[in-house]
Amino acid sequence: MGQERMERAMRALEQGGTTFAAVLSDGRTVTSEKKGIAPMMELLEKDAGVLSGAFVADRVIGRAAAFLLEKGGAAGVYAGILSTHAREVLEKCGIPFSCGEEMPYIINRAGTGMCPMEACVLDLADAAAAYEALRRKLAELSAR
Repeated sequence: MGQERMERAMRALEQGGTTFAAVLSDGRTVTSEKKGIAPMMELLEKDAGVLSGAFVADRVIGRAAAFLLEKGGAAGVYAGILSTHAREVLEKCGIPFSCGEEMPYIINRAGTGMCPMEACVLDLADAAAAYEALRRKLAELSAR
């Protein structure tokens, strides 16, 4: 059952501009074309338990996204690109994962350094603390 839902999430990710896909525990598929951690943050803000038992496929998963998946209780993850920092979080919390490619860290959109979301949670070890730090960082960035 889990393998089939993971494959469905991965197939959904292959559609057009989709950047995020999740097959929820009730069998529904949720997709987004938004970048970064926005799809996961929006889902968790609407319903903190929505990702519990979900199988998630995302184009890019860094440490920030890994913490969100841990907080949400995801059952499995596929990343087109996975950071080593994300691998550490997923291994620690026991979420099975696979990836197309692993990178030391996620690069920011300008290509000049580390993604600000990954940098924001680099020294954190707790998903709840990471979630709050990410909420503050997103608020700070949107205020600019």
